[in-house]
Amino acid sequence: MQTESPAYRSVRRTIQMFGGLFMIVGVVDLVIIELFPAYALKLFGVAITGPSAFLIKLHSPAVHLLIGYGFLWLRPWAWGLSLAYAGFGVVSEVMNQAAFGFHVVRSGFIATTLLFALYLIWRRTVFVDEPT
Repeated sequence: MQTESPAYRSVRRTIQMFGGLFMIVGVVDLVIIELFPAYALKLFGVAITGPSAFLIKLHSPAVHLLIGYGFLWLRPWAWGLSLAYAGFGVVSEVMNQAAFGFHVVRSGFIATTLLFALYLIWRRTVFVDEPT
């Protein structure tokens, strides 16, 4: 059995802290969806309204909670899920910019999501299963 370097342990803890943040965001998403049921979620340049909007809005807390769980326990699938969801978010926000016009918050979301995705790519080794 190999021992971990202090640097690796630090990176692992950072990913786990991000996992905790994703868990918090997932719960906050659920609260916001419950408190503001009339909010029209904008996905891929379309504002989603009506009875089906509630179910569609639930994708966000579900994925955030899954990513959070995966990061907390350093599950290999969490890396791919988080990058796929980052791509989903960036493409959706770019299309929202095109459909609804420029918005500073959307631009900030795009920039921070891309930076986070680059960080995850850089730290890929944390999610690799140890050889048995």
